[in-house]
Amino acid sequence: MNNHPVIYKKLQSGNEKEFHDLVVLFHDVFETENEVNQGNIKQLLNNPNFVCLVALQHHKIIGGITAYELMSYDSPNSVMYVYDLAVQNSYQRSGIGSKLMKELFVVCRKRGIKELFVQAEEADAHAVQFYEKLGGKSFNTSQFHYSL
Repeated sequence: MNNHPVIYKKLQSGNEKEFHDLVVLFHDVFETENEVNQGNIKQLLNNPNFVCLVALQHHKIIGGITAYELMSYDSPNSVMYVYDLAVQNSYQRSGIGSKLMKELFVVCRKRGIKELFVQAEEADAHAVQFYEKLGGKSFNTSQFHYSL
């Protein structure tokens, strides 16, 4: 790991290049081959219910988290759903993922959000341990996917 400090930043409109680089990082870490949709990137960065935080070292994206604020119909408070969280392989287990989650907790508190949820596959023991270490409670649920 490099000796330069890690900087944490919330992306917003105008940070499309950094968001593009984060999506490329997600594809690399998750070993997927999806394309980057530039139109969606611009729209998401302008969506007040979308949160994107990145970790940078020497102006290079080394990690990031994306989340969506979801309004509730049975409570005045929204909930936050973590969509993706990844740290470049060579920087994993160095506290960057934990710091990104804690930065998202701060965003939630500022918005009055009292509940955050994230999915992790049981087979991904490192992810399960990571979220448990941060105080997350696991619930047995089934997730269903539909191809439409």
